[in-house]
Amino acid sequence: MSANRQGTQDNSRGHQRGVGVVELIIVIAIVGILAAIAVINFRRASVSMRLQNSVRQLASFMERARLDAVRRHSTSSITFSNTNTYVVRMDFTNTGAVTDRTYTFQPDIQLASADLPNVTFDWRGRTSSAGTICVTTFSVKSTNPNEGLSVDVSGSGDVTVENQLPSLPNVSYTNVNSSSGVNIRAGVSGSTVPDNSPCVDVAGVMTGDSGPPSCGIHSDKTVLYIKKNGGATGSVLISMSVPSLITVTKPSNLTVSPTSASVTNAGSTFLITSTNTLRGPFNVTFASQCGSSLTVRVNVTN
Repeated sequence: MSANRQGTQDNSRGHQRGVGVVELIIVIAIVGILAAIAVINFRRASVSMRLQNSVRQLASFMERARLDAVRRHSTSSITFSNTNTYVVRMDFTNTGAVTDRTYTFQPDIQLASADLPNVTFDWRGRTSSAGTICVTTFSVKSTNPNEGLSVDVSGSGDVTVENQLPSLPNVSYTNVNSSSGVNIRAGVSGSTVPDNSPCVDVAGVMTGDSGPPSCGIHSDKTVLYIKKNGGATGSVLISMSVPSLITVTKPSNLTVSPTSASVTNAGSTFLITSTNTLRGPFNVTFASQCGSSLTVRVNVTN
């Protein structure tokens, strides 16, 4: 009887030890999963912070360069040499000596737009680059393809990030008599409306051809305008002089449907949509299996 009781107690202790090991493994697994999630979130937050810091520094240098040009009654500029490095040309020491200083975005941060933006401010603080009455727009992204910030530099020299314009104070106004309450000398005559169009509008829309007759590729447009974040979808009609398989190469902030298709002389339509808030010019390349290719500029606007 005593031996049976002893055996029962040993089995119970063994079962308890077994349950304890299983529970320990489960706890370790849960802790490991939570730790992995925490690490992923930390990395994302770190990349997001580097993105914001890089864009904030760039916008700050643009504002300083603008003020420097006005102060010296000359020009200052910001020129990108590659997708993550830019050169600021201005008087850094307030001595009248203009020098170049090179700055680099923080790790994993780079330009998302197809073109390298170059901005020059004149003595009035305006942009003296090509298309001075328009807005230069470009985007900066992180390694996360769904995260980025857009920068606008207007023809008047204003620099904004993600359209974050200063808000006007809430002020109550009283009625003003149009004849006695307004000094006509304070008015400026003229009817010209400011043009806030993006500089990409200067490119125009035209058809494109590429490749020899034996492998010619044609598009009904080489410049396309769509709205950010899926606001509007654009289409491009691609045709071939001889039937061929067309494959599409695009940036991560755009979707193209279909991504590949067999195209004949009759042509096939490809739909292009923006997937996030990045704005600016982006390139979509259509390459044929027989060797020819053609690039369409996609301008993503508000």
